Amino acid sequence: MKTAFVAFIVVAAAASQAVTFSNFVVGSAPLSTGWSQNSIGNSVSFFFPNAIVGDNQTLTSGTVNIQYDAASGPAMIANQAVVNLGAFFAGTGTVLFTELIIELDANGNEVGGNIGSISHVFAPNSNPVWSGTINFSRQVTNFRAKKSFTLLAPDVANQLDLAAIGIVNQNVQVVPEPATMTALGLGIAALLRRKRSSK
Repeated sequence: MKTAFVAFIVVAAAASQAVTFSNFVVGSAPLSTGWSQNSIGNSVSFFFPNAIVGDNQTLTSGTVNIQYDAASGPAMIANQAVVNLGAFFAGTGTVLFTELIIELDANGNEVGGNIGSISHVFAPNSNPVWSGTINFSRQVTNFRAKKSFTLLAPDVANQLDLAAIGIVNQNVQVVPEPATMTALGLGIAALLRRKRSSK
C-alpha cells in the first residue's frame, strides 16, 4: 500500500511541474505595449496594462494576438488546456476571444491542423470572468497556442463605452505517457510480489 501511495505522489509531483512555455510572440501595439507574462508550474498568465479601447482612448477597436509554445516534461503528454479570462467592458464594449491549439514536432514546426479550439464573447451584461476547457483531439508532447482578442467599443453619445483585457491565464493538464504508466505499474507489481515472497 505504501509503495502504491509513493508511486502516486511521484507521478502527481511530476505532472504538476511538467510544462515549459517559450517563444512568446505578442502583437498589436499600442494595445500590447507594456505586456508581461509569468509562468509557474503548468500555468502561464499574461497581463496587458494598455489593452483598452473606447471613450477617451486612442482607439475604439483593436486586436491583441498572443502566441507561445508549450512542451511537456519527460515522459509526459498534454491532453487539455484550461483558459481563465477576465475582461472589463461598459456601454457598447465587447471582447471577442478565440484560441487555436496546434501540435508541434520536435523542431517546433506545426503539424497538421488544429487539435483544439475555443471561443467566447464578453458583451454588455455578461459575466466579466470566464473559464473554458480545450480538450485536445489527441495527446501531444509539444503544442503552440494562438490566442486572439478583438476589442470593440464604438462610441454612443451620453454613455461610457469601453472594452479591455484584464487577465489571461492558461493551465495545461499533463498526464504520464502510457509507456511510463506501464513501467510504473510493472515496477509496483514487482515490489509487491517481492514483499509478499519475503514474508
